[in-house]
Amino acid sequence: MTHWGKPKPRVIEGGQADRPLHADASQPRIVWNFWPLAAVLLNALLWVGICGVIYAFS
Repeated sequence: MTHWGKPKPRVIEGGQADRPLHADASQPRIVWNFWPLAAVLLNALLWVGICGVIYAFS
């Protein structure tokens, strides 16, 4: 019943698993996410439009 035993850890061939691929790979790269900014701008435009309609008809 050897297939019931604990699974063996996978070994990456070559022994270069913890070596960075590039010289600057140790520095975490900042990836900008523009979706929150787009959501805020859209929200602001929506409120300006609502207030403009209210002001125009009041």
